[in-house]
Amino acid sequence: MWKIIQILLIAILINGSYYSFNFAFWVTGPNTKMILAVLGVLCFFYDAYRKQRGVMVSPVFLFGGLFSVIYSVINLVAVEANDTYDYSYANYVMTYVTWVFSVYPAICAMRSVHGRVTITLIAYYLAGLSVFQCITGLLNDNFPACQDFTDSIVFTAKDFYESIDRMRCFSASLDPAGVRFALVLILIAATICMDEEVQQSKGKITLLFIAYMLISVIGNMVARTTSTGMAMGLLLLAVKSNLVGLRVRTSMVKTMSIFATLLVIFGTLGGVLYNTSDYFYSQLHFAFEGFFNLFEKGEFTTGSTEVLQTMWQWPEDNKSWIIGTGLYGGYKYGTDIGYCRLILYSGLMGFVTFALSFVYYAYFFARRYPRYWWLFLCFLAMTFIIWAKVSTDILLIYAFFFWFTTEESDYINGVSPEIPEEELCA
Repeated sequence: MWKIIQILLIAILINGSYYSFNFAFWVTGPNTKMILAVLGVLCFFYDAYRKQRGVMVSPVFLFGGLFSVIYSVINLVAVEANDTYDYSYANYVMTYVTWVFSVYPAICAMRSVHGRVTITLIAYYLAGLSVFQCITGLLNDNFPACQDFTDSIVFTAKDFYESIDRMRCFSASLDPAGVRFALVLILIAATICMDEEVQQSKGKITLLFIAYMLISVIGNMVARTTSTGMAMGLLLLAVKSNLVGLRVRTSMVKTMSIFATLLVIFGTLGGVLYNTSDYFYSQLHFAFEGFFNLFEKGEFTTGSTEVLQTMWQWPEDNKSWIIGTGLYGGYKYGTDIGYCRLILYSGLMGFVTFALSFVYYAYFFARRYPRYWWLFLCFLAMTFIIWAKVSTDILLIYAFFFWFTTEESDYINGVSPEIPEEELCA
């Protein structure tokens, strides 16, 4: 029982970072991510003091911090050069520190409870939390009492969501939710394909695939950005199983058999709900609008992509291309497209610096964990794909990998089976 309580507490910590929110009873206060970041900094320095080794940080933390400082300075120059006072990204270094340290309490708790932190363990927690978010989305959308309960804890712009009639999960909605779901789907697929221990367990494979399918379906009802991660996950499964060669690898036969069985079950259930429930008819039609249009009209299009095609706005002079216009907030240029908003804010100087930081993260972790290089290649692709729709970044998923110890990294790479006791967090 105590172990279950510990696991739930870890899940709450991770949710507060990955699916952060403002409290309804403290609207003007810091959100959960900021609170956890402060706690993370305190835990970090306490661990450094307790181990009597001073402050130990990884190269990725230092170089990531350097990129964030340079990007913040460029944005500050863009604001000052254009006299706009729009500091939306001028303090990105603080955003960087907040994301990275907000996961530290959860990492320490996982290490204390489970003995070590691994990519697979992080996948389990994020998969479970994402399923939780999706289920609460369905409950909130169908039972007003559930939505009222959620609203009593999590602050959201209630009137706005009611006006657009979109599903709200417990603490995630719209494209921010879709991006997070997409990243988790990629992580689940990578775990299934690359962790031999998972591949040997029918139960673990089944649970991960169930999570994958639930997040894919309900996540797309929340935001169709989820489909990018769903597609990458399926591509990863196809490549690693050699399904594209029409001859499944022996090691992946059991995995793909379970996937095929669950796909038939979920497909049948989805077909029944689509044809018998008006609610699921509209939700599934929205979630997979592109596929319905492809089947019905012969063209893969969605309402949102058609709107996005009208939003491409670029700088109109050389100065704006180089250093931007210093304008980001307030929807000044009437575009949601990330490429446009980022370049219009601080020009190619800012955008290239920002983009290179994510190239660096993917390269660093792919080198550190060679078995998972497909995972980080997909994360890198996601970085540039989501900017075609929104200007958010995916530092929140990389933050979990910043805090692996040397022994944990060796274990992930199959080098060292044990972790010295002194590496465990209090």
